[in-house]
Amino acid sequence: MNSHDRNRSRNGAQSETDCAVCPGTRRCWGAEPLSADAVHARREPPLERGARLLEQGGTPAVYIVATGCLVLRMSLPDGSQRVVGLRLPGELVGLESYARGIQPYTAQAATASAVCRLRMPEPGTAAGHGTLLERLLLKSAAQPERAAAPWAGLPAIERVAAFIENYIERAQLTAREERFRLPLTRADIGSYLGLAPETVVRALGHLSQTQRLAVRGRTVSLGGTL
Repeated sequence: MNSHDRNRSRNGAQSETDCAVCPGTRRCWGAEPLSADAVHARREPPLERGARLLEQGGTPAVYIVATGCLVLRMSLPDGSQRVVGLRLPGELVGLESYARGIQPYTAQAATASAVCRLRMPEPGTAAGHGTLLERLLLKSAAQPERAAAPWAGLPAIERVAAFIENYIERAQLTAREERFRLPLTRADIGSYLGLAPETVVRALGHLSQTQRLAVRGRTVSLGGTL
């Protein structure tokens, strides 16, 4: 157990729960009811903004996001880092490690967040875990990185606009005119979209000037006013 795991243990994670009886099961697993005893998870201690859940190169562990937002960062051979994804409520974190035997990225809380650690079968012992693995397969297929990003190939302004639209959908915001806070800095958005931070700033400025949205700091309103 590494120091991160020890610290989390001292903070007192809750005992394991059957996801079928959890109040948040619909958010995490969709409308179709879960079978009793099919999926078990343990709510971890809350993550403050900036706290790391997973370390690139670390041991396998699979979580589902209950609240908040996690940003996934990958260290490159030249020493730089790149944002490779976000994880929002109902999305899986660390599933790739189950197949690879090692965490491919660092997962860090972009906002105050809560996650549940899934009880996974040992590799090679999947028999008897059919419902869990079926659910994970369906969720994995729907994860954003499995398909082309909605902003792929778009010019910078439309790329930023598509990112915001995608975030609204994935964060399950209920009203398009609702004000919300972007979880990422301009630099992180640029890293995720393949744009310079200055380009993101200009794109947000243009979207605000044309009243497609309003921006003040990280607060955004699609109604065009704040």
